[in-house]
Amino acid sequence: MRTCGRTAALALSLVVGAGLLAVGSGSAASPAGAAPSHAAGKASLECKPGTGTGAPGVTRTTIKVAAISTLSGILAADFGSLVPGVKAYFDMVNAHGGVDGRKLELAYNLDDAGLSSQFQADTHTAIDQDHAFAVAVSSYWFTPTYFARTCTPTYGYDVNGNWSGPPNLFAAGGSVLSLETIAPAVSYLIDKTKSSKVAILAYNVSTSSDLCRTTGKLLRKAGYHVVFTDLKLTPIDANVTPDVQRMQRAGADFVVSCMTVTGNVGLARAIQQYGLHVHQLWFDGADATVVKKYKSLLQGVYFNVQNVPESAAKRFPGVYPGLTTYLEAMDRYSPGYAGNALSLDGWESAALMVAGIKAAGRHLTQAAVVAATNKLTDFTSGGLQEPVDWATAHTKPTTVACSAFEQVKGTTVQPVLGKGKQVYLCFDVAKVRHPTPVRGPRGLPGPPG
Repeated sequence: MRTCGRTAALALSLVVGAGLLAVGSGSAASPAGAAPSHAAGKASLECKPGTGTGAPGVTRTTIKVAAISTLSGILAADFGSLVPGVKAYFDMVNAHGGVDGRKLELAYNLDDAGLSSQFQADTHTAIDQDHAFAVAVSSYWFTPTYFARTCTPTYGYDVNGNWSGPPNLFAAGGSVLSLETIAPAVSYLIDKTKSSKVAILAYNVSTSSDLCRTTGKLLRKAGYHVVFTDLKLTPIDANVTPDVQRMQRAGADFVVSCMTVTGNVGLARAIQQYGLHVHQLWFDGADATVVKKYKSLLQGVYFNVQNVPESAAKRFPGVYPGLTTYLEAMDRYSPGYAGNALSLDGWESAALMVAGIKAAGRHLTQAAVVAATNKLTDFTSGGLQEPVDWATAHTKPTTVACSAFEQVKGTTVQPVLGKGKQVYLCFDVAKVRHPTPVRGPRGLPGPPG
C-alpha cells in the first residue's frame, strides 16, 4: 500500500510561485519567503480532549464545508484552483442525492490573499465562527496547529510537508511528503533512453531545489554520472542559456528539470537553439494547451506524473473509468479546470471527504469521519491515483512508489513505457541503480501491469 504523500514533483508547478515571496515584493505578513513553522510542539498537534465529538455545520439536509485558499495576491495563480475541483465533486455527488440525503455545501470560500496573518484569521473564522464541519485548504501559509487541536477534518494540498502526524489532516495523495520516491523512476528513464551524462536544473527556492538536490544526490550515490547541476536559477525569467552551453560542453545527454513550465519552455528553446541532443524530463508542463502552443520545441520531452495521466483517456478508452468520470464532471461543473493539478487535488480531497462521511454512517460526527477515513487502506479517488493506505499515510514514507511517464509526440502527449494498457510503473524506492519495475499495490488503477 502506498503510505507517502505525493512527491514534490507533482506539486512543483504550484509551489515555485511561493518562491516569489523570497525574490519579489515580500508582501506577506511574515518575513519574505519564510515558510510556515514546522516546530510546533507535539502536544499542540494532538486533538484536545472532547474535541471532534460534535457535528458542526451538519443539518438534516446539508453538510457545510469551508475552503481556505489564496484567491488574490501574488500567489493566487499557484494556490487558487483547489475549489473548482472540490465544487465539481460535490456537485456530482449532490446530483445523485448527496450522502444519506444530505447535500454537500461549500458554504464558506475564504481568501487568505497570500498573507500568513490572514490565513490564521481565516482558520478561526472557518472553525470558530462559521462552524464548518470540514475544511479544504490550499495555501503556502498552512499551519496545522489549530486544525489538529480541534480535530477538524482537514483536506487539501501539501506544499511545505507539514501535514504529517495528526490523524485528522488528509493531504491529497497522503500526508507524508517524500522527496526520495521519484529517484528510481528518473534512473529508469535514464537507462531506457541509454543516457550516460545527466544535468539537473532547479530554482533557488526550496520547493524546487530540494527535489532536484535529493534526486541528484541519490543518482550519484547509485553510480550515475551527474555532469552538471544548477539549483540557483531565479524563478522570474530565469536565463538558462548559459546552463545549456555548460551542459553541452559537459556532454550531457539527459536533463532533469525541477522548473515550472515557463522555465522548461525556455530550456527547450535554448536546447534547440544550440543543437544539443539531450533527453528532457520535466515535472511540469504535461498539458495539451502547452504542447499545442510549443509543439516545435517539446517534441520528445518526457513528463512524470503520479496520477493517472489525462492522456490515458484517449489512448486507452474505457480502461480508466475514474479518469473519464473526473473529466466529464469537471467539464460539466467546473469547465476549464480539467487537468489542472491543483483542481485535481481538490477533486481527490472532496472524494476522500465524501468517502469518510459515507463510512461514518448516519451518526455523523467529526471524530467518526476521521476514524472511518483512517480505516481506508487502498483509497484511489475512484481510480485516479495509486492507492493510499490511510492507516499509515499520516506518518510512514512509502517503500514502493508508482508513477506514469508521458511523452510529447506530434501534437499530443501520450502515455509511454507502461506495460500494455497499464500506465503505472512501480519501483522499490530503495533501489535507484538500474531499477526494474515491481508489482504495484492492490487496487492500483488499470489492468495488472
